Amino acid sequence: MRVKKLFWQHFALLLALNFFAILLTGVFASHMACEFYLDHVREDLEARARLVARQVGGMLGDEKGERISAFCRGLGGAGTRVTVILPSGQVIGESEEDPQALDNHGARPEIKEALAGSVGRWTRYSATLREDLMYVAVPLPDHGETRAVVRAAIPLTGLRKVLASVRWHVLLAGVAGSLLAAAASLAVSRWVSRPLEAIKAGAERFARGELEHRLPPSGFAEISALAETMNGMAQQLDERIGTILRQQNEREAMWSSMEDGVLAIDNGGTIVSLNEACAALLGSQPSEVLGRPVGESLRRPELLRFVESALASAEPVGGDIEFPAPDQRWLNVHGTALLDAGRRKIGVLIILRDVTRLHRLETVRRDFVANVSHELRTPITSIKGFIETLLDGAVHDKENADRFLHILQRQADRLNAIVEDLLMLSRIEKGSEEHLIQLAPKGVRGVLLAAIEMCQQKAADKQIAVRLSCAEDLLAKTNGSLLEQAVVNLLDNAIKYSESKGCVQIAGCREGAETVISVQDQGCGIEARHLPRLFERFYRVDQARSRELGGTGLGLAIVKHIAIAHGGSVDAESAVGQGSTFYLRLPATTAD
Repeated sequence: MRVKKLFWQHFALLLALNFFAILLTGVFASHMACEFYLDHVREDLEARARLVARQVGGMLGDEKGERISAFCRGLGGAGTRVTVILPSGQVIGESEEDPQALDNHGARPEIKEALAGSVGRWTRYSATLREDLMYVAVPLPDHGETRAVVRAAIPLTGLRKVLASVRWHVLLAGVAGSLLAAAASLAVSRWVSRPLEAIKAGAERFARGELEHRLPPSGFAEISALAETMNGMAQQLDERIGTILRQQNEREAMWSSMEDGVLAIDNGGTIVSLNEACAALLGSQPSEVLGRPVGESLRRPELLRFVESALASAEPVGGDIEFPAPDQRWLNVHGTALLDAGRRKIGVLIILRDVTRLHRLETVRRDFVANVSHELRTPITSIKGFIETLLDGAVHDKENADRFLHILQRQADRLNAIVEDLLMLSRIEKGSEEHLIQLAPKGVRGVLLAAIEMCQQKAADKQIAVRLSCAEDLLAKTNGSLLEQAVVNLLDNAIKYSESKGCVQIAGCREGAETVISVQDQGCGIEARHLPRLFERFYRVDQARSRELGGTGLGLAIVKHIAIAHGGSVDAESAVGQGSTFYLRLPATTAD
C-alpha cells in the first residue's frame, strides 16, 4: 500500500473542504441572489399593479369598460403587461391584446388568489404571448368585496438573462475563491508540514548516529513538545550508547589483554563470543568461528568433549587437556554456567589457559631431578663400592689399593665437577636475575684466543686443528670471564666429539644488530629431534658416550644461561654425519 505524504493529504483535505464550502456558498448565494431579485421583481410588479388599481378604481362605473381598456392600451409598450379582470373572469382591460379576444381568466391561479382577497403570484407559460411570464395579481376591493383584479406581468426572458448574469458572476467569484483557497491551503499545509519534515529529517540524522543534533522548536505546541521529547530521547540514547561503547571497549580491551582464552557458548552449542587469545589457542580467527556451531569450529576432539560435558553439567567443571604431537600443548580448562538476569542458564563460559610451559618446566624439573640423581648416584655408588672393597682387606694389597684409590679420586673429581657446574649455573642465574653481572664493550677476538688457549692441549692430544676467523675490531658488550667460559664449553664439546686429526672452526662476525660467535666441528652430528633440548641440564644425546668422555651434562646449559645473562641467545645446527655448528648470539656494540 502506497503511503501518501502528510503535506499532500493535508493539502487535498483543505482543498476539498474549501471547494465544497465555496461550492455550497456559491450555490446558496446564487439561489439567494436569484430569489432576492425575483422577490424584488414581484414587489415591483405588485407596486405597479396597485398603482394601476388605484387609477382603475374610479373607472369601474363604466359598464362597457371602454375607459379601462383605453387606459390599459395606453400602458402598452412599457415592458409590463397589465390586465384588468372582473370577478366573473372577464377581461375588461389589456395592455398587449384585445380584451374581447381573450378567454375567461377566472380559472387562472393568480386570479383565484386575488379574488380570495390576497395577492396572487404565479409564474407560468402564457399561451397568448407564447412565453413564460411572472404574474402578480392584486384585488381591487370596494366595501369588503373584490370588484376587480389588476394583474401585472413581465416576460421571464429578461429576468433569465439577468439571473444568468448573476449566476455567472457568482461562478467567477467561486472560481477566484477556489484559487485563493487552494493557495491558502497550500500555504497552510506547507506551514503545518514543514516542522514535521524538520522532525523527520532530524529523526533520520538520529538514525545515522548524529545524536548530538537537536530539533528546533516549532510554532505549534504539540510539535514543539514532540521535538523536545525527541531531543531528550536523542540525548539519552547518546549517553546510553556512549556508556555501552565505553563498557564494550573496556571489555574488549580486557579480553584482548587477557592471556587466558575465553569462549562463550549458548545452550544450542553456538559460539557467541571469544577473545583473541582463545582464537589463537584454537588456531583460527574470531570472525571464522563466531556464530558457528562449536562442533564445526573446534578441531580438537578432547576440547569438544569437555565443552559437551560443561554444557550438560549444572556444576563447574575443569581439568587439563593434552593436544598430541606435532603441536603438543597442554591446556587447563574450566567451564561454568552462563546465566542471564533471571539466573537461567543460557550457555557455558569456558576459560582456557595454556599451561604448556608449566608442563614442560615440570618435565624439565623431573628430568633434572632424575638426571642429577643419576649423575650423582653413579660416582657415589662407585666410591662406596671401592671403599667397601678396601675395607674388606684390599687396602693391604698395594697394587689394587693404588688402583682403587685412583678410581676413587676420579669419581670424587667428577662429583666435584658436577657440584662446581651446578654452583656456576646458580651464580649465573642469580646474577642475571638480579642484574649483578657487569657488562662492558670488549674485543671478541681476544676472548676467542683465550678460549682456544684453554683448550689447546685437548686439541693437540687428538691432533685436531683449531682455526679462528674474527676481525680485530669486532666488539660486544660482555663479561669477559663468562663469555670465555661459554666459548671454552662450546670448544671443549667440539673437540670432544670430533674425530682425531679433524678440524674445529671458531669464528666471530657482525650480523645486523648482533655479534655472532660460531663453533663448528666435523663430528658425528646430532639428530634433529634432540636439538630443542640440547641446552637443558643433564640432557645427553648419547649418555654412554657422554660419560665415557667425562662430561657432566651441564656445559651447554651453562652456555645458554651465559648468553641469557648477556641479553643474547644460543642455538645449534646439525646433521647426522656432517658435524654440528653452535651459535652464540650477543647484542652488538660499537667503540665510543
